[in-house]
Amino acid sequence: MFERVLMAVDFSSSLAPLVSRAKALVSFGCERVELVHVLSTRYPHAPAESHREHYQSRLDEIVSSFAADGLEAKGSVRVGEPGRELVKAAGEAGCGLILAGKRGRSRFKEALLGSTALDLARLTDRPLWLEPDSGKGGKLGCVLLATDGSEAAAGAEKMFASITPLAGRAIAMEVVGTADGEDEGRIELDDARRGLDELAAKTGGIETRAVEGYPATEIVKAAEAEGADLIVIGKRGRSKIERLLLGSVAETVCRTAKCAVLLVPA
Repeated sequence: MFERVLMAVDFSSSLAPLVSRAKALVSFGCERVELVHVLSTRYPHAPAESHREHYQSRLDEIVSSFAADGLEAKGSVRVGEPGRELVKAAGEAGCGLILAGKRGRSRFKEALLGSTALDLARLTDRPLWLEPDSGKGGKLGCVLLATDGSEAAAGAEKMFASITPLAGRAIAMEVVGTADGEDEGRIELDDARRGLDELAAKTGGIETRAVEGYPATEIVKAAEAEGADLIVIGKRGRSKIERLLLGSVAETVCRTAKCAVLLVPA
């Protein structure tokens, strides 16, 4: 599934969880990990080019730990805007997945989605796995798919179907907005249930949930209630404007979910 994985390394508190997750991705077919650290040009006091050797040495230490576990790895240092450089590096290395930490380095960013993670989410053309600082790697006990049945969610649904056999439990859910009238709400929920039933028939072995409310809030609430280790969600929204950016629901889920999030382009 993910023969080659690019791991974004910023040497923050997310490093250990990322290493654990990357090693656990062997069960997803991972054979090689490309570790990339970007000397950011975003800030006035960003690390200078002269620091390259220091960071390359630190990457080489991580590469050695992967090699000890029989996993091929390579580390490289790049210079530029982190989000753009990481997406570019993933393309050059032929990686099918980008793995990054969810949080930023400053206290302010730790309360939100890190700026590099947000840039990656908006720029990536391939699946992006955002791992929280609390992540421990290992087997996925529960995976939650958030879908709206649209074309934008097709990639996420396909990815979910591939991951399902590797998880202890798999749940697909759709959230419909609060309707003005009782009849309208019932119709939308019935439509959502039919779509989920069709997905369950194709995927097999999954549970389904159709609920009413604000999508991002209900998705995060369900993930916590079900003890989900991973939320799989499509990257784009449904409106023309949202298709040019990261969908608002996806961004809110990435920002607020306590578990890992796998963001999948349409």
